[in-house]
Amino acid sequence: MSKFQNIFHPEKFNLILYYTITSFTVTAILSLVVGWIFPRMESQELIKRSEKYAQYFIVHLNYEIYKDFVFPTLKRNKHIDLENNREQFKKLDKVVRENMYGLNIKKLYLYDLEGHISYSTVPEHVGFTLNRGVNKKLDSAISGEPASALVLAGTTDSKGVHAVETLLESYYPFYEMKKDGSNKVQVGVLEIYQDMSGLKRQMTKARSKAIVMTGSAMGVLFLVLFLVVKKAARIINVRTKQLIDARNTLELKVEERTQEIREAYKKLQHTQRKLIQSEKLASIGTLVAGLAHEINNPLASVASCAEGLIERLKTILYSKTQKRNQGAVTGNGELVANSPAPDSRFPTPSAELDVFAEYLKIICNETYRCKSIISNLLNFSRQSEPNFEQVDVNSIIHATLSVVQYQSQPRSQNIKLNLSNEPCFVIGDPQQLKQVFLNLIINSLYATEGGGDISISTSIKQMVVQILFTDYGAGIEPEHLEKIFDPFFTTKPTGKGTGLGLAICYGIIDVHNGRIEAFSEGSGKGASFMITLPLVTK
Repeated sequence: MSKFQNIFHPEKFNLILYYTITSFTVTAILSLVVGWIFPRMESQELIKRSEKYAQYFIVHLNYEIYKDFVFPTLKRNKHIDLENNREQFKKLDKVVRENMYGLNIKKLYLYDLEGHISYSTVPEHVGFTLNRGVNKKLDSAISGEPASALVLAGTTDSKGVHAVETLLESYYPFYEMKKDGSNKVQVGVLEIYQDMSGLKRQMTKARSKAIVMTGSAMGVLFLVLFLVVKKAARIINVRTKQLIDARNTLELKVEERTQEIREAYKKLQHTQRKLIQSEKLASIGTLVAGLAHEINNPLASVASCAEGLIERLKTILYSKTQKRNQGAVTGNGELVANSPAPDSRFPTPSAELDVFAEYLKIICNETYRCKSIISNLLNFSRQSEPNFEQVDVNSIIHATLSVVQYQSQPRSQNIKLNLSNEPCFVIGDPQQLKQVFLNLIINSLYATEGGGDISISTSIKQMVVQILFTDYGAGIEPEHLEKIFDPFFTTKPTGKGTGLGLAICYGIIDVHNGRIEAFSEGSGKGASFMITLPLVTK
């Protein structure tokens, strides 16, 4: 079994063995097919020759019957009655048998146009009638069209007689003849049975001859092609050995190239992380002005509260000093009755202490506010390795907006949220997704500096999450739509953009097995960015 398996093995392909098996198989099949087709063709040709022979014989017999029997009988008796006049029957039988003598004809029948058997070489069949529709070939001959049928040995003929040998049953029209030999009208049908017993022997002989001839021709062709294939097999074996050596060498080279590609991919990932970090820093630069203003407000509140506390402390200390100088104190520490009344210009000590608590609370709140602003900024700017986990897109959008909310915005700008009520879980790195969302929001803020709203929406459709960022600002020119994701392409003035933001967004979304698309109807008609990410079902 393994020997035949090796025939089709790429490295152990045996062309000689394969050719030998294939050739013998094709030769055997072709010889059998030719041995089946050729005898059938020979049989059909023999049957056609026999039909033509039957036609010639019946035309001749038609003439002889009229010449030697019909004309003399009519001249003598004026009437022909074969069934009742035995002398006439014997005379006709003699004419028929004399013309059949030495020929390959077994039986003969003469029918009238009603299908009645007027004469037969089988006397017991005379007088029978074959109804129309029973024998289609007889009906055809009565209508003037000759017909034939091959009756194989072992079967029955049209009259129900068992055929001991193969016969050709032929029906031909029988015509009324004139004395000059010309026919006038059809008066009956002649049926003859030709002996075809030699047909089977002839077909067997033809089949053997076809198989021998085909096999011999194919054998010679096999030997000629065998020499050619044998030489080709030597060349193929040499080339195969060369290919195997080349393949082994190629595997080593592929391994080396694969290692180089891995190293290059690691460098590319490192470079991509650097680009993402640089874009983060560029985004931070955009946020610095707003953050400075926002941090300055709570710090001013802290400073103001601190100054107020200092003034209150001075007032309290001054009030206590005045009381010591103007009033007398008893042994148990109480003021004497003649002590002057407190000055209404100065608050009492208990009221000053209440102000302390209020101011300290303001200082704590504003300090934690500054801490929150700085923490959000640091979390965003921190450089870290990608960490893919299951995250909610809606939560990341809220976290991104917590950074963007300190950005100074004109009053005409308004960010509207239309987030899905259901959690939109995806597998991704939160910091990288936050980077994408922040870049798109900052671009929308830049596009709507002259006025216009910004909307952010999320929706779940089938097995994906769609995040849509839409602004109604400057829009994108149609010729720029195909290039906005190219690295270093930007429409912003020099110093306002690096041209890497959208390119990095495209790369991050691609790593997350998603896609990002941009849509705009042109300048001044706003723009939309659609992000599609695979949904994770809990």
